[in-house]
Amino acid sequence: MILEADDIVPEALHKRVGWDMRHHFMAEKVVDRFSLVLPRDRELVRQLAVVYVLGGLRAPPVATWAVTCALT
Repeated sequence: MILEADDIVPEALHKRVGWDMRHHFMAEKVVDRFSLVLPRDRELVRQLAVVYVLGGLRAPPVATWAVTCALT
Protein backbone atom coordinates (compact mmCIF):
# COMPACT_ATOMS: atom_id res chain seq x y z
CA MET A 1 0.00 0.00 0.00
CA ILE A 2 1.29 3.45 -0.83
CA LEU A 3 0.61 5.91 1.98
CA GLU A 4 0.41 9.67 1.70
CA ALA A 5 2.84 11.72 3.80
CA ASP A 6 0.27 12.45 6.49
CA ASP A 7 -1.70 9.17 6.61
CA ILE A 8 -0.05 7.99 9.84
CA VAL A 9 1.31 11.18 11.44
CA PRO A 10 0.10 14.65 10.37
CA GLU A 11 2.81 16.53 8.46
CA ALA A 12 2.76 19.36 10.98
CA LEU A 13 3.94 16.90 13.65
CA HIS A 14 6.65 15.09 11.66
CA LYS A 15 9.53 17.13 13.02
CA ARG A 16 8.14 17.30 16.55
CA VAL A 17 7.75 13.50 16.91
CA GLY A 18 10.79 12.55 14.81
CA TRP A 19 8.81 10.94 11.97
CA ASP A 20 10.95 10.71 8.84
CA MET A 21 11.03 8.75 5.57
CA ARG A 22 12.39 5.63 7.28
CA HIS A 23 9.29 5.52 9.46
CA HIS A 24 7.04 6.27 6.49
CA PHE A 25 8.40 3.42 4.38
CA MET A 26 8.36 1.05 7.34
CA ALA A 27 4.70 1.97 7.94
CA GLU A 28 3.91 1.00 4.33
CA LYS A 29 5.64 -2.35 4.83
CA VAL A 30 3.83 -2.95 8.13
CA VAL A 31 0.43 -2.29 6.53
CA ASP A 32 1.23 -4.73 3.72
CA ARG A 33 2.83 -7.45 5.88
CA PHE A 34 0.07 -7.61 8.49
CA SER A 35 -2.89 -6.66 6.25
CA LEU A 36 -3.79 -3.71 8.44
CA VAL A 37 -6.49 -1.18 7.54
CA LEU A 38 -6.35 2.59 7.92
CA PRO A 39 -7.72 4.51 9.76
CA ARG A 40 -8.68 1.72 12.18
CA ASP A 41 -5.10 0.46 12.70
CA ARG A 42 -3.28 3.81 12.40
CA GLU A 43 -1.90 3.84 15.95
CA LEU A 44 -0.71 0.22 15.71
CA VAL A 45 1.05 0.97 12.41
CA ARG A 46 2.71 4.04 13.94
CA GLN A 47 3.93 2.13 16.99
CA LEU A 48 5.25 -0.82 14.99
CA ALA A 49 7.05 1.47 12.53
CA VAL A 50 8.75 3.33 15.38
CA VAL A 51 9.82 0.13 17.16
CA TYR A 52 11.13 -1.51 13.99
CA VAL A 53 13.07 1.59 12.89
CA LEU A 54 14.57 2.03 16.37
CA GLY A 55 15.54 -1.65 16.27
CA GLY A 56 17.41 -1.08 13.02
CA LEU A 57 15.17 -3.33 10.94
CA ARG A 58 14.59 -2.68 7.25
CA ALA A 59 11.38 -4.72 7.08
CA PRO A 60 8.94 -6.17 9.59
CA PRO A 61 10.12 -9.54 10.92
CA VAL A 62 8.71 -12.77 9.57
CA ALA A 63 6.73 -14.79 12.09
CA THR A 64 8.94 -17.70 13.15
CA TRP A 65 6.01 -19.75 14.49
CA ALA A 66 4.61 -20.06 10.95
CA VAL A 67 7.88 -21.60 9.77
CA THR A 68 7.95 -23.93 12.79
CA CYS A 69 4.36 -25.07 12.20
CA ALA A 70 5.03 -25.73 8.51
CA LEU A 71 8.00 -27.96 9.35
CA THR A 72 6.12 -30.18 11.81
